[in-house]
Amino acid sequence: MKFEIEHILDPLKRKNVRGFERILSKANVASSRRLIALAREFSSKCSIGSLDALHLAAACLGKADFLLTCDNEILSNAVCIETLAAEKGYRLKVRNPINYLQESWRVKK
Repeated sequence: MKFEIEHILDPLKRKNVRGFERILSKANVASSRRLIALAREFSSKCSIGSLDALHLAAACLGKADFLLTCDNEILSNAVCIETLAAEKGYRLKVRNPINYLQESWRVKK
């Protein structure tokens, strides 16, 4: 993720995304054979690109409950991603940030 953040051209947007990452990320996941194997499964079974598959695998290994994204490729494959994650013993849910906030607000009401 840090690799992609550093490639954001707009300095203000890059700064804001860095801030979100610091606040919202609870764990750093190191590269490992397990990470690569899980990423390959997401890529092949859910038609996800390599970098996105690595994000998904890292979210699972980092025990994230949610992966928030505006990436249409990931969002359109959310059912496949969530199903595969569950099969592997992870509870990852994929959400658009706006939908996540709306769902969270409904739950708290």
